Amino acid sequence: MQFGKVTIVGVGLIGGSIGLALKERGLAEEVTGVGRRKSSLQKALARGAVDSATLDLARGCREAEMVIFAVRVSLMARMAEAAMPHLSSGAIITDVGSTKAEIVRDIERILREDVHFVGGHPLAGSEKRGVEFARGDLFESARIILTPTKRTSRSALKKVSFLWHSLGGKVSHFSPEEHDRILALVSHLPHLVAVALVDAVPEEALSFAASGFKDTTRIAGSDPEIWRDIFLSNKEEVLEALKRFRQALEHKEQCLKDADPEGLFELLKKAQAKREKL
Repeated sequence: MQFGKVTIVGVGLIGGSIGLALKERGLAEEVTGVGRRKSSLQKALARGAVDSATLDLARGCREAEMVIFAVRVSLMARMAEAAMPHLSSGAIITDVGSTKAEIVRDIERILREDVHFVGGHPLAGSEKRGVEFARGDLFESARIILTPTKRTSRSALKKVSFLWHSLGGKVSHFSPEEHDRILALVSHLPHLVAVALVDAVPEEALSFAASGFKDTTRIAGSDPEIWRDIFLSNKEEVLEALKRFRQALEHKEQCLKDADPEGLFELLKKAQAKREKL
């Protein structure tokens, strides 16, 4: 299967990597990039991530078989609504947002009857930002979560699944709510913990930070604007995940207060075994 015109709205790290992967594999007749800054689109063209680029969302979306939104989660529904009048009948739109329940709800609310939407989230990326860090192999062996609902076209779901399989991804299907619950635990919580750890250490101690601290806090270097939007979009699940983490931390703290060597050893041993399964 080869797609006709595929439009990527937001040609940064993820959007640019999708474009590179599509072009390297010959999966689309044309890849068009849409963005807000001319300089970013020029970089995408120079990298070969897109065949053409425009600042005009309407122009970019016209006659596209598939439109992939790779913008901040707070902009997904707004951009989809702005694109809606310009989409061809039968067009498929999908996204790469790190939260799903809010995005799926808001886009399905404004979705035309003759346009199809499939929520998606590739579990791949970096703390780096921008098309200069895009890679055509970014999605090789990456977990891809699609979040179909009762309104999702089976044909559209099949095409979006094919797209991600073709880019090297391993596709799973979850409800939007289940996606957000899981990602709050394995993605959003770790990010907040990394931020808190950096915040907890005074400046004078940071000069002694070695690889352990740097590895543990690497994701705290990610874009603050992107992560602010993610936390607010998935607020309830993130708060629940923080509650679980606080309870786990209190348990470790109590073992230390009790000077319980056996208890501490068992906690560390259990964590080691769990980590080795990853």
